[in-house]
Amino acid sequence: EYMGGDGRDTARTPDVSNPQGSIHFSQPSDRAGCVEKQQIPSFECAICLEVFDQPVRTKCGHVFCHTCITTCLRNHTWTCPYCRAYLPSEGIPATDIIKMMKNTHQNCTECKTQVCLSEMRAHLKTCDQYIEKYGPLQEVAYPETRYPCPFCQNELDENDLLDHFLTFHRTERRPVYCPICRLLPGGGPSYYIRNFIRHLQLRHTFYYEDYIDINIVEEVLIERVLDRSVLDYVHVNNPGTA
Repeated sequence: EYMGGDGRDTARTPDVSNPQGSIHFSQPSDRAGCVEKQQIPSFECAICLEVFDQPVRTKCGHVFCHTCITTCLRNHTWTCPYCRAYLPSEGIPATDIIKMMKNTHQNCTECKTQVCLSEMRAHLKTCDQYIEKYGPLQEVAYPETRYPCPFCQNELDENDLLDHFLTFHRTERRPVYCPICRLLPGGGPSYYIRNFIRHLQLRHTFYYEDYIDINIVEEVLIERVLDRSVLDYVHVNNPGTA
């Protein structure tokens, strides 16, 4: 069995005639000493149809580029583009795929240069043969969403929200709703955050490489539980705020 581009194990028959530069490795076969070629996993994103870039695994088990699946979710579809299952988030880094990509080399389909798969996207951006045939490698982009500051209502993008809060509202202590979370499924103005700075740092200012750290993931889960506990407390003691 082999793991397909969607991140799931699928049975495959080796195809030595694949013109797309499939990766093969050799190993001893039968007693006659024949060498059998076997195909190893595909690392192609089902959205952009290119090799994975910062692969993440969704709740339903499929693997996509981080930017690709984030784009789908920011369009408010909230469904897996592969199986249409509901997705509450873009998922978590597919560390098994990341490790395999770092240890696997493949010939570029155009110039035949052998490249580590984790560096293939960077290579394609400068590969003259690829650019001549397909044009410059196009990264999936999504329209920038702006969010109102819960204190002053100034609209900022997600990356600027924390800096704005630290500059102008650092001394604020009253619970507020998160303008980012309220756009997510199940979010709403009644979801109050007791420590908005900490919430932004943990939930909305991750870099992909940092998120792989399991300690950070655990901290996020703890923060979510604490936020939910505070929300329940507010609803019990101030039923009119719901």
